[in-house]
Amino acid sequence: LLALWWGWPLLRQRRWQVWLQPLMVIGPLAFLLAITVGHGDIPTALYGARILMLQLPLIFLYAAVFTREDVIRFAWVMLWLSIPMTVLLAAQSSLPDSHILNVAPGGEGTAAFQGAMGRSRPPGVFTFISGVVSFYSLAAASLFILLYGTSLRLVGRLFCAVAGIALVVALPVSISRSLLAGYVLVLIAVLVTLLLSRTRLLPLISGFLAVAIAIAIATTIPAFQDTSAAFIARWEGAGGVDREEVGDAGIVSYQFEKRILPGFTAPFEGLERLPFLGYGIGMGTNVGARRLTGQVGFLLGEGGWEASFGELGLPLGLTFVIWRIALTLWILRLALRDAARGNRLPLILAGSSLLTVLSGQLSQPTGLGFLVLSGGLTLAALNPGDVYRPSQVPKAPNLLSS
Repeated sequence: LLALWWGWPLLRQRRWQVWLQPLMVIGPLAFLLAITVGHGDIPTALYGARILMLQLPLIFLYAAVFTREDVIRFAWVMLWLSIPMTVLLAAQSSLPDSHILNVAPGGEGTAAFQGAMGRSRPPGVFTFISGVVSFYSLAAASLFILLYGTSLRLVGRLFCAVAGIALVVALPVSISRSLLAGYVLVLIAVLVTLLLSRTRLLPLISGFLAVAIAIAIATTIPAFQDTSAAFIARWEGAGGVDREEVGDAGIVSYQFEKRILPGFTAPFEGLERLPFLGYGIGMGTNVGARRLTGQVGFLLGEGGWEASFGELGLPLGLTFVIWRIALTLWILRLALRDAARGNRLPLILAGSSLLTVLSGQLSQPTGLGFLVLSGGLTLAALNPGDVYRPSQVPKAPNLLSS
């Protein structure tokens, strides 16, 4: 709230107002619809509206205040945090779900979630495995930012090697398919960045050689070895197909078809079952579910688009989804342009942020926070100089005319 209060004069510039004005229209309209024709609970409606009117505007405040140097500082912090985070994950994975390190918020139940082969997916310092996925995806982008976006000395390279080992170990320990997908997206973004920026062969090879060495060392660590079998079993078991019959490519294809695509197609397939004006903003959150039903859960689905259509209805829901698509494409265009000009940071960060900005979950606070953070850092990486020279950031397109 203080950041928005102090930073609002910066956000009043037209380049940001183009993106903020739709939110300032959708938010109040959604609140009014929720209390009149929706669920009718004012606190739930306020809790849902704050996503549009308080949280998402922070994306553009990062872009208005942070510079490229700030993004690099943040990358260092992410890597520093990744090392103790991995130690915590390994400890949680080896302990019972009822242990104090795995206890749920409030002191009841467990934050660990079923994995495979008797092992659970550890939550780290978060309330659920999704926080771990978001954290390490951003940490992976941070690692490549330092490797390919800065000039590292020997000590810095050694530190990056240690952090890289921590990131590799975290993958099997987490038993998370989503984290593997996050790593793959970051790697794809790095490769495209290096090609567009015409990186010389020696730095390119040395960077990936360092990653390969980190992976080789990580495979010798007991935590990696102890959880690798559970990670593979989770991947195969959750796929619902026989690996011997379809092979690794078949499993990947099945995961894409059954896990990723439904997030974009399912919301449109169930529109006829939803009220035209929605059930009311905030109903898709755990807070809304608790207030309206007495039980915690995602009443309108876990997908970002699915929940938006359920809460906002077809007119406002479709408008908001179009806003997210437009923002994603705009960030991608700017990141590609800067990569071709030699600024590698935005496109590398886009590997961890674009899918989240496009369709990430807004109902869960950790997911929402990482969406704002990663999207804001990606835009901030476009700023090469003084924070108070916003003319360096290209103007956003007019959504009504584009």
